[in-house]
Amino acid sequence: MAKADQTLHEIKEEVRERMVLYKELVGRVIPVDKPTAAEKKAIKGRDLATERELMGALGVRYSD
Repeated sequence: MAKADQTLHEIKEEVRERMVLYKELVGRVIPVDKPTAAEKKAIKGRDLATERELMGALGVRYSD
């Protein structure tokens, strides 16, 4: 049983190491930018985008 516990522990360590490496890799590929002052204000406030604004941001032509 001790051998199984040791093997399980080693597998968990390898998974942790790979998760850290994956996180670092993703952080390099998809950098996270700090929000601008306007973005912070929008997040804290109730300034919600309309459907028209969302569709425009996606490049979809929107008509009522």
